[in-house]
Amino acid sequence: MIAFYDNQPAKLEAVGNGSYVYRFNIQKVEKPATVEPSELASDDEAPVQEQWKCEEATVWAPLSSNKITETVITEKWDNNREQKLVNEFNAANLGMIGGAKSSEEAKAKIEAYKAYLSERATLKAQVDADCLEYGIL
Repeated sequence: MIAFYDNQPAKLEAVGNGSYVYRFNIQKVEKPATVEPSELASDDEAPVQEQWKCEEATVWAPLSSNKITETVITEKWDNNREQKLVNEFNAANLGMIGGAKSSEEAKAKIEAYKAYLSERATLKAQVDADCLEYGIL
């Protein structure tokens, strides 16, 4: 889930009911501030407001790097989406999409799965680094 904050959020925050909010892909973003046009001089540019944007997932205790990774991956790609990518990749490699492994459609399915694996690996590395920072094994 994507969330916005006025201040930089913590990567990990205890909720108090046995769960934690894990935030990842935290980025500073700017959005136009809410100002009435009558409040601006004619040559003033609209001010911008700094915000923080991130993705977040709820993880239940006890925390572990594997548990956080699994929760984050499931939050981003549900099992049906992941299975669809795998099935299309296998079908493309078997020449069952577009008539041949070299068809444009088959290449697109193979590249989609490779992109998923790459993004998943990057996310896992981020979770592992964050867990190391927080002393979570």
